[in-house]
Amino acid sequence: MLAALHELQINYNDLNKDNNYLIDVRSPGEYNEFHVPGSVNIPLFTNEERKHIGTLYKQVSPDVAKKQGLTIFSEKLPHFYETWTSLINSNPGKVAVVMCARGGMRSGAFVSMMSSLGLPVRQLSGGVRSVRKNVTAELNELAEMSWQTVVLSGNTGTGKTKWLNMLESKGFPVLDLEGLAKHRGSIFGHVGLEPRSQKQFEYHLVQKLKELKEKGILIMEAESRRIGNIIVPDFLINLKKQGKAIYLEDNIENRVERIFEDYAPLEHHDALFEAYGSIKSRLTAETREEIDYAFSEKDYRKIFRLLLLDYYDLRYNHSEKYYNLHSKISLSGLDEAEAEKMIVQEIEGYVMNQMNVI
Repeated sequence: MLAALHELQINYNDLNKDNNYLIDVRSPGEYNEFHVPGSVNIPLFTNEERKHIGTLYKQVSPDVAKKQGLTIFSEKLPHFYETWTSLINSNPGKVAVVMCARGGMRSGAFVSMMSSLGLPVRQLSGGVRSVRKNVTAELNELAEMSWQTVVLSGNTGTGKTKWLNMLESKGFPVLDLEGLAKHRGSIFGHVGLEPRSQKQFEYHLVQKLKELKEKGILIMEAESRRIGNIIVPDFLINLKKQGKAIYLEDNIENRVERIFEDYAPLEHHDALFEAYGSIKSRLTAETREEIDYAFSEKDYRKIFRLLLLDYYDLRYNHSEKYYNLHSKISLSGLDEAEAEKMIVQEIEGYVMNQMNVI
């Protein structure tokens, strides 16, 4: 059996999306924390079953834990078989590659059973751990490149992410770290989103950097080292400090409206109020009283205005000294088309010059 499994193993770097599709047999919790995009989760154990078996392994014996695992697996075999055949029918000509945490017992059980039934299957050598090693190695290689950077900076609400998306749609080499993290970067940044884990973020970061590798230049937002629970790699922080910063200015009314649009407060009142509690103690007593009352009245524009003026602007002005200011763009009084044109003109010449140098 071990020899047969060994013969069926395949390395992560040898996978081919035209020839293979991935089946991830880890628990839903493990899968949600990190997985290869496009893989199908067919958990051998639920979160609760995995926890129970782990407890048996540690507190009773490995043998008892293995027997319990086999019992659970055997009871689910009809369901697994139905799912396998469905996947085979929807992936004609492709071979399933089964993965678990380390390429061990869970994927081995699936591969052995599928192989014994004559189904086309391989086992990912090293499991998800091998994927993570690959991501780490590639990220280290990408960090050694001589990247050039342009940094969009400006106070909260000036639409930096919006303008990055616009630039990306026009073919500019944009690295939207907040988009990769699925988090807007502030205390309120998770509201209405499902933030990614550090591992998932790094996987998508590597894929994006590989896309931009030939251009050798990155247009980024002036975020801090942390985006929610995500820690941005040091080399990107250093690149932002070395790059050319373009500072966006806008009036408070426009900034409040952008935040109102982004956060859809009528749909996320409770989440916003809970997040507000995390910074409440850092505000003056007068500001706290005004915001508390505004929450009770659902006067979100007043809430955002107070938070901008009495909290975020003060913090951003303090951090702005770390960037190498190249130019300023005032968006106040411009419609969207005018603002877009001005931002593109300001960035285009610098980006093209750097790409020609590279």
